[in-house]
Formats: sequence, structure tokens, C-alpha cells
Amino acid sequence: MQAKKVTVKDIARQAGLSIGTVDRVMHNRGGVAEESRQKVMEAMETLGYTLNTNASLLANKKHYRICCLLPSFTDGEYWELVYNAIASAEKDATGYNISIETITYNQFSHEEYVEAVEKLKSNLPQAVIIAPIYRNETIELSHFLKEKGIPMVFIDSKVSEADYLAYYGIPMWESGYLAASLLLGEEPPKSIVNFRIERSGSITDNPTLARRHGFTDYLTENLPQLSIYNEFLRPYDREHNFAVMDKFFAEHPDIRHIITFNSRVHLIADYITARGLKDLRVVGFDILDQNIEAVRNGAVKYLIVQRTQVQLRRGVNALAEWLAFGTTPPVRDNYMPMDILVRENINFYSEMYKEY
Repeated sequence: MQAKKVTVKDIARQAGLSIGTVDRVMHNRGGVAEESRQKVMEAMETLGYTLNTNASLLANKKHYRICCLLPSFTDGEYWELVYNAIASAEKDATGYNISIETITYNQFSHEEYVEAVEKLKSNLPQAVIIAPIYRNETIELSHFLKEKGIPMVFIDSKVSEADYLAYYGIPMWESGYLAASLLLGEEPPKSIVNFRIERSGSITDNPTLARRHGFTDYLTENLPQLSIYNEFLRPYDREHNFAVMDKFFAEHPDIRHIITFNSRVHLIADYITARGLKDLRVVGFDILDQNIEAVRNGAVKYLIVQRTQVQLRRGVNALAEWLAFGTTPPVRDNYMPMDILVRENINFYSEMYKEY
């Protein structure tokens, strides 16, 4: 027997409120006390009524603009994956009166980040998605947006001290701990090298900081005597990078274990391949085409990757729910899966990730 369809009248009767009040809550029209809104939401849950976000957004005939603040990129870089995911999410959102605007900045320029924030403030959207780079400025922006009643969603990484609606991404500390386990779990060495990327700003502005903390916590618990060398590379200066690595490996020929916490492990793989180095154990992050090739040819042992499309899609959906009904996600920090890719399975994952 088919269940009776729940109507607005049923919800009003269950909540002990007028049909008009229920309608205003369902279509986010405002003018409803929080206590009444909660009664309506509880009544819908009790009666098994499911809100239709898409229908509601279309019904109120309002247009919503989401602004995404993220680093600029060149072809093949990690942030291109994020940008493509945004474009995909925007296609889904267009039919629901939502458009997504992207403001980009040079992630290695604090000045450009400040300019991008000011551009956002000068033409405020109804919601914001951000991949945070500069910690203090992100916290300040989050407070500003909260005062304006504008929700902010983090993707890729998060700043815990900020005011944000939700986070969608891998758990950064755990990803660093996992990297340590993969790199050092078998016959751990006495020393390793961490190749990092030069950037301006303070150490707290690096979004991979939590990942490094997870890595070092693993060492503290399991290998407290192990030494870590830190060397710095430049993202667009191959000659400089080769000079840095030539000098390092000439001085430390016995070091065979390498970690980098950003998406540019291909810089190291390029050097390894060009110099014909063998028997190195390298761990990196993110499923860029260059990183995939590095795993295929054996220059990189393990690649820890995340599902960028899923992060963006869920972030946009969370903001749509907020715009339609003023509801917050059930969970603030929504951690996405971490997948470990190796030479034996990389071909089965590389195409799949382009579809997410």
C-alpha cells in the first residue's frame, strides 16, 4: 500500500503552526523565529518529509552567487584539478539559480592574496568556498564573512581557528601520519630528506603544516632518533632544483628515503629519472599527470591522493542547503577518503579520478 503523501498542512498541524509559517521556513523567506523554524524541521523529520533543495531554490526565483577563492595555476598543476572541479560543480548548480565565480591569486605572493580578498569584499557573494593558504588573513576573512551572514566552506585544507560552515577534504594530519608509515614502515633508515617548496610568509601559512605535524608525530612515537634534512625547491626553476639535489645527494649519498608534502613530487621524480638514480623510496601527494607517470616509471613508490571533484560537489551542495533553508551540515568537518596509489594499481585509478 502506497504511503500517504505528506503535505504542508500535515506539517503545520504536527508543528502546531500556521501553513504560512511552514511555507516561509520551507522556502527560506525569513521572518520566522528560530524556535518556530526548529519546530517545522522536527515536524518534517517526524513525518518523513524530505526537503528538495533544488526545487526550493528554483521556487524562490532568487539568484545566488558563490565565490571560490583559490590559487592560480599553470597546466598540469594541482589547482587545475580544483578549478576543473569547480567548473563541473557550476554546471550542476546553474539550473538551480546558483553561479560560481572564481578569484585566483599567486599562492606564493602574500600581496596578491590580500588583493584577492579585497576583490571578494568589494562585491560580496552569498557564499564562499576557499582553499586556505595564508592563515591569519583567512581567519580575518572568516570573521568578516560571519558578521555579514555569509557562510564559508573550506576545501583541500582548513584553518581550525576560522569561522566556517564546513570542511570537505582529506584529514591532513592523518595523511602525514600515513605518509610516514608508508615511507618508514619497512627497515627504517637513520636519516631522510624532506624536499619542500620555497614560499613567502610565515611557517604557519603553509597549508601542508598539519600534514608535516602528522608525519613528525609518527616519528616521535616510533622513530625518535631518526634525522630529517630539509631542502627547498622552486616550483618553476629546474636548474636551481637540480643544483640543490646534486649538492644534497653528493653530501648524503646514503640517504634513500624522500618525502614531500605538497603536490610537486614530480620535481623530484624528474631529477631521479634524469640522474638515473635507483632504489629510492619516495612518497608524494596528488594525482597530477606528471605524478602518475612518476609512479608508473618507478621514480615514486607511493602516491597519496584525494577526490577533488567529490570535495567541491559536496561543498557546493552544503552551501545550496544553507542558501535554501539556512541549515548547516550535520558534520562540520567532512573528511574524504585517502587512496594509496602504487605502480600496480595506478592505471585503474588515473582515469577514474578524472570523472570525480
